[in-house]
Amino acid sequence: MAECLLTINQSRHMMKTTDSLDQQARQAAQSYMGEFAWPTVVLGVTVFIAYISTVILVAQGQFPAWLGVLLVIPLTYASYTVLHEAAHGSISGSHQSLRWLNELMGYLAGWVMMVPLTAHRHEHLAHHRNTNNPESDPDYHFAGMWRSPWQPIVATVRSLINQYRYYFTHRWQQGPRSQNVRLCLEVLCQLVPRLAFVAQGYWVEGAALFLVGGLGGVLLTMYLFAYLVHTPHEAEGRYLDTSTIIIPGRLGRVLTLAWGFQNYHSIHHLFPRVPFYRYCQVFDEIEDVMNAKGAPIYQLGSSGYGRYGTDKLRNL
Repeated sequence: MAECLLTINQSRHMMKTTDSLDQQARQAAQSYMGEFAWPTVVLGVTVFIAYISTVILVAQGQFPAWLGVLLVIPLTYASYTVLHEAAHGSISGSHQSLRWLNELMGYLAGWVMMVPLTAHRHEHLAHHRNTNNPESDPDYHFAGMWRSPWQPIVATVRSLINQYRYYFTHRWQQGPRSQNVRLCLEVLCQLVPRLAFVAQGYWVEGAALFLVGGLGGVLLTMYLFAYLVHTPHEAEGRYLDTSTIIIPGRLGRVLTLAWGFQNYHSIHHLFPRVPFYRYCQVFDEIEDVMNAKGAPIYQLGSSGYGRYGTDKLRNL
């Protein structure tokens, strides 16, 4: 009986310690939430203009189609950062008067990527609620993304279809009619200009930019946003279901920026309202908590890829 009481007391103590650590992390992250994320707006506007410009330059023959594809792929990837932030309301933050700008940036980014904000928001939030759950995580199919040479393409196409499938299954009948109208308008705005472009005789250019470039950009996004940071797609639960991948040195800063800070995707899953460009700062403040919680933290460097050591890399 005494041993049982001791075990119970120890369990309670561990729970209190765990709650205290989580509260400590929340307090640290809180200072980075609620701001108006103007860098995300700048990114979104830049990507949208660059995408439109690329299509025009290819159509005018000033850019070859293959160069257009090479530009559309990273632009599509960058557009998802904006769409992703808009889905969480992280652009307007606590400034409700700027909510319209949050939605506008999401619509523009979704237009580039051909993923409607209205549908993606519901699918993506379900991923957050059920990360790595084989039965209820709508992104879980990415776990088998590299099982065969064709699987990446299948997973990419499936990810686009899933945006609509999840919405029509879980929201079409339950949500307000105005929301369904917005979804339909988004789809029309995405398809009509592209079909008109092709109808003008730009069949090759359209196939290159919208199919090869677009799907290539989605594939890159799914690999860096959905697959790599959740590998091995087994752990469930707060602090455990998403990895941090640290890349040291000056090259690490460049790669982190090119990755859109998503090598710190764990911070996003812990605190979705923190803007993406603040992930490194939050990690720096709560690293000890994450280690205590058993969070998967890895290091990618010249010597290979493995578990992150106990000594903090100050030069990140």
